[in-house]
Amino acid sequence: MNAELLIPLVSVVMGCLIVLIPVAGITARIALKPIMESWAKYRELRGNDETVLMLERRMGLIEEHLNSIDRSMNHLLEDADFRRRLEAGGGSRPLPAPGSGS
Repeated sequence: MNAELLIPLVSVVMGCLIVLIPVAGITARIALKPIMESWAKYRELRGNDETVLMLERRMGLIEEHLNSIDRSMNHLLEDADFRRRLEAGGGSRPLPAPGSGS
């Protein structure tokens, strides 16, 4: 190739690259941004597995505590019902208090 033809060809290619390189960079940023955001979100969610296990454990403990409260409430209601029926029976003498020894 002739040097006289090579210089204008190189200058045209370099002139085009001055415009195309920033355009390619902006296009790549626009195209890759959603992919990178979804990848970051995936990594964040994968890191939350331990948090989910801890929350499940805490929920189990809360349910167990609630069941314990429910059982205690049922015992209290049964006791109150028993006392009400006992007092309604109209016994001739009152029952001694628990632990009084009489």
